[in-house]
Formats: sequence, structure tokens, C-alpha cells
Amino acid sequence: MFTYNVPSETDAAGFAMVADRFLLVLAAEVGDRFALELWEILSGGDAALEDVLSALAARGIEHLPDFALVELVDARTSSVSVAVRGTAVAQVHGPETSTLAGPGVGTWVEGAAQHVSSITLTLAGGPTGAQLPLGRGVVRADRLQWGSMPVAAAPPRTSAAPAAEMPAWAAGLDDDPLTTTAMDRDALAEMVAGITDDHTRLGTVRRRGPQQPTRRFVLTLAGGRVLELDLPVVLGRAPQPAAHPGARLAALSSPRREVSGTHLELRLDGDQLLVRDLDSTNGTVVRHADGSAMLLRGGATARLTEGATLDIGDGNVARFHAAQ
Repeated sequence: MFTYNVPSETDAAGFAMVADRFLLVLAAEVGDRFALELWEILSGGDAALEDVLSALAARGIEHLPDFALVELVDARTSSVSVAVRGTAVAQVHGPETSTLAGPGVGTWVEGAAQHVSSITLTLAGGPTGAQLPLGRGVVRADRLQWGSMPVAAAPPRTSAAPAAEMPAWAAGLDDDPLTTTAMDRDALAEMVAGITDDHTRLGTVRRRGPQQPTRRFVLTLAGGRVLELDLPVVLGRAPQPAAHPGARLAALSSPRREVSGTHLELRLDGDQLLVRDLDSTNGTVVRHADGSAMLLRGGATARLTEGATLDIGDGNVARFHAAQ
């Protein structure tokens, strides 16, 4: 059973969401409209963890809210993936309790666990009121819990909730109590995502042969710095010439180290820009000319058209366009 804590001031509370495969607590600053967009993604049936993370990052890394997100990966082994940012905290419970938090991190931290017996997601400030049960849906709250609870805090249950109202993964876990916990906190091996209309995966972009551009295209960075694209361009905090022979290197200022040493490679192909992540730590938020956004990470590649922008981190935003 899921429970949430009733906040003393509902308008100031965050959002707690329970879908068939996801749990999410989210800071109130995102507002009702964005919370509804996230709920539609969570409840859509075909979303993965990276899709939700891309949606959270779509407004830019600097606008990421505090959140704690859990995806059920395998109901048979009670395996979950977890992502946490800011002051939010995720606790995965069993014979031992493991905590994941992300203060001081530019994007978020990730982890994974198997054979979980309960989960607690909390925003800064913690619980402020009595606990109430929750089936599937969205409430204003700063704390969401699944699994065993202290008896004194448990609300009375007059009848079982109809099966259709309970998330499928919660029912499966309740049927099979677990006695062991195994944790694996290594970051997910690959991060590819795209909240686009056709859900195109970044790693499967088809390459076309080199084409001659009809116009001269450049990349303009914040502050007016212009990079020519006649050569491949490598962006990063401190790219090394020996590692990228024949490329034009562009060092970016990153006081908070949100930009990796070698972060991104850019290569012109006709009137389009091929962008490849160089296994950066935080990835790059790519915003297409039509306004759709994706998080480029894990060595993934994207093909961009004129007008697209790249949010690389620490205020480094670049725009792909034709030269005047």
C-alpha cells in the first residue's frame, strides 16, 4: 500500500505521483501545468526512466527541480532504478536501509536495487501531517511511502481498494514478501532519451553521406563567441589536442564543473549538425528548432537542424545557425 503525508499548507507542498511503474515526488516550484505533463508521461504506459528524466530536464539544467524518481524494472525480482536530485531523498528499505540523495549535484544521482521491501521518497522539510493511503494518481505532498509502516502512523483500512485502482507493480510486490536486499549503486550504463513526438532514440540515428552545405553554418556561444564548423569541433572544460587530432577545440568555463573535460563533439553534415556526447557526466540538453527537447548522454548521437540550441551546463548555451 502507498501512503502520503498530508501537508499543513497544500499550496506550498510538492507533488507525489503513483503510476503503474513509477513513483515520483517533485518540488512545488514546477507548478500544476508541468506536473500534469509529467503525470501524462508517467501514466502513458510506454515511458522509461530516461524519458521522465528528459522531461524533467527539458527546461534546461539550470531549471531542474528537486525530485526523487523510482521505476519498477522487474516485478519478479522487485528490481528498481532510482534517480534523485537536490534536497530530495530516496530510501530503499529491506533488512538494511540504503539512502540516495543528490545535494550539490548539477543534474541528479542514480542507483539501482533488487528485492526491495519498501520505499520512501521525501522532499526537503519532510512529513508535516498524518498519513493517508494512495492508490494511483497525483496528490500535493512532500513524502511518499510504499511498504511497511509504523502501526501508530497507519490509517485505518475499512475495505480493500479495488484491484483496478491499485498500481500493478504494488500488488505484485505485496504478494511476495522479501527477506534480502542487494544494492548496486553504479550509474546506469547508458542514458539515451528523447521526449519527441515519434520517441526517436538517439543511439539509432541513421547517418547520411557527407553533403556540401549551400550556406555557411556556425555555432554561436553565449557572449557572442562564434565557432566555425569547417572542422569537427570538440567542446569541453579542457579538451586535449592529442585525443582529437584534426578537430577544433573550444574550452568552456565551468566553475561548478557541470561541463566535462571533453564533453561534446560537433560535426557539420550538409545543412545539419551531428552532435555526439563524449561520455560526459551530466549530458547536454538539446532543444530542437520546433521546441522539443532531449537529454543527450551516454555516448548518444543526435542530428540537429538550423535553430537548435545546446545547453551544455554552467551557462554555456550554443546555437546552431547560418552565418550572416
